Amino acid sequence: MTPLCRSHRRARLASARGFTLIELMIAVAVVAILAAVAYPTYREHVAKGHRGQLKTQMALAQQWMERFYSDTYSYKKNTEGDTVDGAAGLFSKQPFSVSPPTGEGSAVYTLAVDVAADGQSYTLTATRVATGPMGSDPCGNPTVTGKGVKGVASGTFGSRYATAAAAVAECWR
Repeated sequence: MTPLCRSHRRARLASARGFTLIELMIAVAVVAILAAVAYPTYREHVAKGHRGQLKTQMALAQQWMERFYSDTYSYKKNTEGDTVDGAAGLFSKQPFSVSPPTGEGSAVYTLAVDVAADGQSYTLTATRVATGPMGSDPCGNPTVTGKGVKGVASGTFGSRYATAAAAVAECWR
């Protein structure tokens, strides 16, 4: 076997060096562009999951309110005089008063009920936890009445939607 001449050794070493800085920068730029496109989509997918869980919690809260009403013919108080709404009310002690439920992760929404003075109607409001992943959700704080009318608390939806009706149409589907 004949030894390689110097020019062949240099050619072999030059081809085995690896990536150039330009090639590495191009690869980083491609990954950054892909991440910039994928991350917002991922966040919206996670937000839809949280909203789906919230819809379940609100449906459970509505069912509880209707069972409460069937016992007392009022959404306001039970026969012992305990009130439903308020920070220390019976509603706040229920497992569905946070979403996701206690023990299934940190709270993303807290649910509260506002009962009319006559005790014959109510509105459930889900308030976003400011420090949670939904704190800046443009869908705002969802509401639902005892008659099933879905809405968004005024002033809580983001600039993505021109009106509360537009936020409801997009976020409650």
